[in-house]
Amino acid sequence: MKSAPLPTSQVEASESTGLRTGRRALVVGAGVAAGAALAAAALHRKGETASPPVAAETGPAPAQGYRLTDHVRRYYETTRT
Repeated sequence: MKSAPLPTSQVEASESTGLRTGRRALVVGAGVAAGAALAAAALHRKGETASPPVAAETGPAPAQGYRLTDHVRRYYETTRT
């Protein structure tokens, strides 16, 4: 990284400082804007989830686990020795 030459006069020093603070202000402003956008999205999403889901009103879902069906029983019978 190359370093900038040292300013030779007071005018050059104030110009280079102004550029640095301008860049810093830009970065800080971008960070603030990103934070505000995230907060707005979170608040918007929070309002959508306030209504209860439709699936909860219909009752509990039937069990989707293991079921002993006819073809499973036939398999068990063929494995007996």
